[in-house]
Amino acid sequence: MSEKPPKKVKTKSKRTMEQEKTIRLLLRQLNDIQAQAEKILTGEKSNEAIEGFARYSAELKDYIMKNVKNSDIKSYLIKIPNVNYSRTNVKFWQYIILPAWWISLFYDYMARNKTVAEINEAKGKYANLEFLIKRISDNK
Repeated sequence: MSEKPPKKVKTKSKRTMEQEKTIRLLLRQLNDIQAQAEKILTGEKSNEAIEGFARYSAELKDYIMKNVKNSDIKSYLIKIPNVNYSRTNVKFWQYIILPAWWISLFYDYMARNKTVAEINEAKGKYANLEFLIKRISDNK
């Protein structure tokens, strides 16, 4: 009896494996930024947390814009709001003049609330972006 030649096993090319690795990394980063947003939205509204989210969001958007070639993803990425927040630093002289100190705190409170609303919007857009990337990667 003659032996049949072994069946060729389909293996993924190195390029495809690299693409999958990149997609997995990107999806993990999208999950991370959504988790960070959720922490801020559920109570941890510290200046450091908000500034960290703003930095991470800007870096992630920049990374996606440079490394993802899909035009649908890039056009959706533009819709994600830029989160800009810088805390108000109360100067020593403002402590001496009581009304100026309260005004500074009020402006910081208003800026923080505005930023939290932007973070909420960005969180939803990042969730939609994650869904879009999963859908596109499943179709390939």
